Amino acid sequence: MPKRAFILPIFAVLMLGFIAYRQFIVPATLDTALGPYLKGEMAKLSLPKQEQKLSDHIIMREGGSPLALSELRGKAMLINLWAPWCAPCRAEMPELANLQKLLGDDDFEVVAINVNRGGIGEARATLKEWDIEGLGLYADPTMKIAIDLANGALPTSLIVGKDGLVKAMYLGPLKWDGPEAIGLFVALKNGEI
Repeated sequence: MPKRAFILPIFAVLMLGFIAYRQFIVPATLDTALGPYLKGEMAKLSLPKQEQKLSDHIIMREGGSPLALSELRGKAMLINLWAPWCAPCRAEMPELANLQKLLGDDDFEVVAINVNRGGIGEARATLKEWDIEGLGLYADPTMKIAIDLANGALPTSLIVGKDGLVKAMYLGPLKWDGPEAIGLFVALKNGEI
């Protein structure tokens, strides 16, 4: 088979995949309220194609009681979906904990949700093993939130305003405690975004 006949179908499949991806996620652009904050690592964020409210998925909090994710509305958040077996999740966890230590209060929280079957107990043990402190314990042992919001891909992070709307999202690890991220989250916390 000629080399050209082999390359053309591969190229066509890649282009179709790229076009399909672009139909669902719009890259962050400067013509949004986030625009001035899309620098450095934060320039990699993607925006929802249309306004997206915080979901009503049920997660477990530290004491084991259920909580609808939408009940957290009213505070700015970085919601992060992670699992103990996920190496990129582990890589970004210190930055998430540091962001919580720097900005966490009644107006802002890093909501790191373990989406593995082990639930809260597993989240507690894993964060202790990874030497991570300062994050609240949340879990979804059904993994439904990861499947519905992230197609099962981890880590996935959602940036949510006080209005309960998803402002941006990212699949993969980022430097969440870098200067560009701090600027973005201070503005989010202050209701400027």
